[in-house]
Amino acid sequence: MDIQLTSVLRQAENIVTRTVMGETLLVPISGDLASMDELYTLNDAGSYIWQALNGENSLAEIHEQMKEEYEAPSEIIESDLLEIVRDFADAGLIVAET
Repeated sequence: MDIQLTSVLRQAENIVTRTVMGETLLVPISGDLASMDELYTLNDAGSYIWQALNGENSLAEIHEQMKEEYEAPSEIIESDLLEIVRDFADAGLIVAET
């Protein structure tokens, strides 16, 4: 998947999200079974990005929102955003909105 700041992405439909003791967990579902071998735990920034991937916001819009939320240089936020989203894509957790 080609990831750019203009990309609009959403969470894949086969992913269940749960918050346990303040941590966001992503569990892929195949059929009626949860794939516990592929359980993902997100840090604070990953959780923020995950919630923002709703199929409506471009990554540029998410980047702008994150600049208001986090005290870090813009280029660091952009780099982290793209890295995390690419990791989500590589794991099959997100899809491009058409």
